Amino acid sequence: MTYDQYLALGFGVLFASFALGFKSSIAKKLSAIFSVSFLLQAVVGFFNQEPISILLLFYSYLLISVAFFYGLSITRTVRALANKAYTDQLTKVNNRTFLEDILKKELRHYETLGINYCVVFIDMFNFKKVNDAYGHTVGDRVLAEVGQRLRKSVRSDDFVVRYGGDEFLVVLKDVKEDRINSVIERLRENLNFDAEGIQVRANIGYAIYPKDGKSLEELIKVSIERMYEDKKAMENE
Repeated sequence: MTYDQYLALGFGVLFASFALGFKSSIAKKLSAIFSVSFLLQAVVGFFNQEPISILLLFYSYLLISVAFFYGLSITRTVRALANKAYTDQLTKVNNRTFLEDILKKELRHYETLGINYCVVFIDMFNFKKVNDAYGHTVGDRVLAEVGQRLRKSVRSDDFVVRYGGDEFLVVLKDVKEDRINSVIERLRENLNFDAEGIQVRANIGYAIYPKDGKSLEELIKVSIERMYEDKKAMENE
């Protein structure tokens, strides 16, 4: 046997052991396909008839190609399912599951590295009037519009989360305090629109790490308190 055959045989045995050891059926199938393909390449050298060797070699590479594209398809499917699990299907922004599973870990990473961030809490003023006057179907369209406007109002590396009902959370990464007011004014402007004859506006409160709190929970609490202050001022206009 040549060195290449020994190498192929070794990989064949290695992937065969993977096929026996993995619990996942997908991993077992992929490992088995790779194992067979490498073993076929090792066996090619035992045949003196050139057509058989070429056929086996072609078949082994065909198996490797199948395994590769099968694995790529599985990866895409898993990624799509993950994205769906973390996306609010109505507004197309991140959901509370994303907040709990991903965003909290990401923000702890920011805190470790000393990166500041700002939490913006948004509640849609007059949204209840839309639901009461036109029903939840129209209300859902308004929320979908809010989600779209929020995504367009922030940077691609900022986070937008539907916190619940008509409440949204925006996390601005590495933002200077003197720029926050301009960001909030942009949000106010973009979230001020007519919904079926009812003027919908946004009540907004914010909190900055680490000035206003040392954890996401503390920052959300402060931002909600400031949002209610903003709501009271709007009601008194």
